[in-house]
Amino acid sequence: MKTVFVLIIFCYLITACSSSYVVNSTSPTYESSVLEFNKIAEGKEAEIILRDYIVNTATNVYLSADSLYWFNPETKLKTGVVKSEARKITFTEDLHGGLEGAGLGFLAGAAVGVLTLFTIVMISEGEPAPGEYAGAYYAIFAATGAGLGLLSGFTVGMINGHTYEYEFQNNQQQKNSDK
Repeated sequence: MKTVFVLIIFCYLITACSSSYVVNSTSPTYESSVLEFNKIAEGKEAEIILRDYIVNTATNVYLSADSLYWFNPETKLKTGVVKSEARKITFTEDLHGGLEGAGLGFLAGAAVGVLTLFTIVMISEGEPAPGEYAGAYYAIFAATGAGLGLLSGFTVGMINGHTYEYEFQNNQQQKNSDK
């Protein structure tokens, strides 16, 4: 039982949620995609991965029709590249990740609480406790597990965060992927 519990905790700790989007310059809705991207990127810290896998930490990311601009938080200088040189941009939101983790932790904790009590009942070959209120133990164990899961899930979710990935696809990449 301890081994299963450790495996569940380990799997839970390495899980993170993310959303992926493709910004395609050949799309008829490209201009609205650029506006939407700039609105989302405003004031956030990002990680920009270029075609040659160089990773840049950035703030104030701005996408124009053909270029990508950002401020380097270390040097405080504005940097830019042609959009075709950008592979991916990722943003991480801690609160969103915390809320997702709290929800998953709540459900997983309630399930672990019920399974723990079910295991106790199976070992003792009967009710968890004698008496009229023996069924209340199921609610108590489920609520305790759910509460602990909610707290630990929120904490892990805040640490991991929710990642938003924006991949850029230009005409040359699209031609290469169609072959």
